[in-house]
Amino acid sequence: MKTITRLMLSILLLLGMTDMTAQTFKLSGDLRGMLTEDVATARWEHGRLVRRTSDSQSHLSLIMKVTDAQQMAQVCDDYGMRMVTDLGHIAVVDVPVSQIAKAAADSRVVRMEKEGGFHFCLDEARIAANVNPVTNGDNPLPQAYTGKGIIVGVLDAGIQYNHPTFLDANGQPRFRKVWDFDDNDGEPEPVVLTNAADILARKYSYSTCNGVGATNHGSHVAGIATGSGRYRGMAPESDILFADAAVNPLSERAYELYSDYLLTSVKNMTDYATEHQQPLVVNISLGNNLGFSTETKLLQEAFGLLTGPGRIIVAANGNEGNPEESKSYFHSGSNLTESIDFKGRTMPMNYDIIWKTGGALSFTLDIWMGAEHNTETFSTTQLADGMLPAVERSAYKMSFLQLDDAPDGKHIYRLRFVPKEANKSFDIAASVTAEQSFEAFCKMLSISSADPAEGCTISNAYTSIVPGAFPNVVAVGNYCSRVLPNDYYYSEELEKTVTDVQTGVMNPTSSWGPTWDGRNKPDVSAPGSIISSGNWYNPNNEEEVVETYDIEGSDAKETWTGQSGSSQASPTVAGIVALWLQAKPDLTPDDVLSVIKNTSHAIEPIPNNHSGAGIIDAYAGLCSILGLSTAIPSLSKNQPEHVTFRLAGNVLYADGAEEGTPVTVYSLSGTVLQNTTVQQSRISLSGLYKGVYAIQLGKLGSTLIRL
Repeated sequence: MKTITRLMLSILLLLGMTDMTAQTFKLSGDLRGMLTEDVATARWEHGRLVRRTSDSQSHLSLIMKVTDAQQMAQVCDDYGMRMVTDLGHIAVVDVPVSQIAKAAADSRVVRMEKEGGFHFCLDEARIAANVNPVTNGDNPLPQAYTGKGIIVGVLDAGIQYNHPTFLDANGQPRFRKVWDFDDNDGEPEPVVLTNAADILARKYSYSTCNGVGATNHGSHVAGIATGSGRYRGMAPESDILFADAAVNPLSERAYELYSDYLLTSVKNMTDYATEHQQPLVVNISLGNNLGFSTETKLLQEAFGLLTGPGRIIVAANGNEGNPEESKSYFHSGSNLTESIDFKGRTMPMNYDIIWKTGGALSFTLDIWMGAEHNTETFSTTQLADGMLPAVERSAYKMSFLQLDDAPDGKHIYRLRFVPKEANKSFDIAASVTAEQSFEAFCKMLSISSADPAEGCTISNAYTSIVPGAFPNVVAVGNYCSRVLPNDYYYSEELEKTVTDVQTGVMNPTSSWGPTWDGRNKPDVSAPGSIISSGNWYNPNNEEEVVETYDIEGSDAKETWTGQSGSSQASPTVAGIVALWLQAKPDLTPDDVLSVIKNTSHAIEPIPNNHSGAGIIDAYAGLCSILGLSTAIPSLSKNQPEHVTFRLAGNVLYADGAEEGTPVTVYSLSGTVLQNTTVQQSRISLSGLYKGVYAIQLGKLGSTLIRL
């Protein structure tokens, strides 16, 4: 492997990039770093970063783009590649490491990319997102929209397949296909299951049972989008696809969850949906912070190929937005010299500081980690073909390389810090000198101070994560709609019970935009704070457990927990999109974003980089999709609060409505058919034929009925 690395370094010095003036690299930053730093052969064992000595990792899976789709097969043959996922001129390929630089030098190859670092970012949520009127068949809607016939794909880590919330009315799994892993001497080995009995018998996915970071994050997420149990999800009759992200990036295998896995998983799901001629919405409650870097451009382009009519991707916007706890973005303003202090605690992952400037940049780093102190110096003027040799110390490894230029033409550089031992506090004090104003974005670090502070900006901008930051993906922020009893405490000063939890606002942890090219993100927000959903029983997290029941005939348990994050907000929206697809199966991402923009409840001026269009409203969105917002512009797009409807023959009961409340009955084409009032909670609909009608109840709101 060392021989391969030396070979790759020498070829990279010759290859480097296709256009030095534009700084357009054929190999993405992570891929170049792997080939020169041995990162591809590293793993964490017993709390320390070690290098594999075998040659078993001489192949890499990555995303490749060629100039012509007709050339893809020939390029693969020429360089000993194995096709994994084919999207025409973009593909995921398994390639011998020794052939990567040779292939990149081929004029038919446009770019090769492997980016890593992706991490995991109902009762109350259904009410806050106005889902109950849509899914409740007892309400007098034209029909109950429950996601029936729609596929919800969940790409996540860890799931309990036999949890009752994923079973249908006959006790059968609603999973149609799962991409999981078996254990092969401590390493994941792919396995695909389509048989319901096999899926049910499996009980848990690989990520739930293996690794230091064993998790069941996927159960909670999938339950919010699709659950049919005690705490119903948004689309309780939808079909489910699940792809287990076999590696939790917070566990010992910190370098094995990459963008090529995301692409392959989504492609597998779209292939299944196409084969079975069903609409599909995919939820991705994980992501990677890139700041203003554009290193996942192939993944973004590929996702654009996989979305379209009846093909929607929804993703979490991230959980790194709290400026009170940590700040990740710095802008020097007019300051050309600055001292910035970065703090962190080592875990099995990489720590990046992304720099952006229009001129030369140099800095001196004083690094304290435990008892060890080192001083490192880096300068953009020292780069050779966009890279500097990595610096290796006893406690860490450090590298500095140039990435693709930003859309505004400024240069972007990545400083990577890789600690060799976990659970150590560290401090990086950077003294920066620049020719022009500069920006910094830190990943998994926090900016604790800057000097001088005057004139500079420190915030959590640019924390929206990939793939939610992509223009063709619906990104979801975390809205706080709930306060639990244990969040209250007695204030002696006020002599009453109070809480510090704010509702009706964005959760402070929810990530901010903009994106690297200046677009606003998130697109929309949804309840994601303290959401109850299905999860496995973990005795170490009993404080989160809402309820636990034994599953008859199984050693597993039916457990419900409350968790928070944009990971929970995202499947709320994905499930709602499934309901909308049931009403209009050919919705495109642009259609969904338009409905969201026109029907969500804004909580701050639009556009913005905190809450997007506001809080999603399932019922208002459904009215818009059914055409009621244009056919009946005077119709309210919300159901009345504190009013319960029930239909008996040609009489609609509106329990809770005041006597004499005016009522207007519309056809779906917008024609006024009746003007009447509420009398003894009754609305007479005599004279109307069988069909679907819209009912406007004064200024309280509206509902739909089917006679």
